[in-house]
Amino acid sequence: MKNWFALAVVLTAFVPGALAQEQQSFKTIIGKGYEIKSVTFAKGESTDNREILLVTLQKEKSVAVCYFAAANWINLSAGTLDDARRCEVR
Repeated sequence: MKNWFALAVVLTAFVPGALAQEQQSFKTIIGKGYEIKSVTFAKGESTDNREILLVTLQKEKSVAVCYFAAANWINLSAGTLDDARRCEVR
C-alpha cells in the first residue's frame, strides 16, 4: 500500500495544475455531480492498523479522493460526510 501511495504522489507532481486542489465535504462533491468510481478498503502499516476506506470520485477531468473510517462509511455518519477535511479535489 505504501508503494502505491508513493507512486500516486509522484505521478501527480507531473500533472499540470496538480497543486490546484481543495478540500470539500463528500456531500458537496456528490451534490456537484461527481460519480463514485471505486471504494478501496485499507488496513495495515500505512493506516496505523486502522480500517479505512478510500473513495475515489470523478466528474469529467476532475478527481476527488475521500477517506473515512470504515465504521463511519458503513453507518453513513452525517458528521463525517459533512466534514470538508475528508476529501481532496483536483
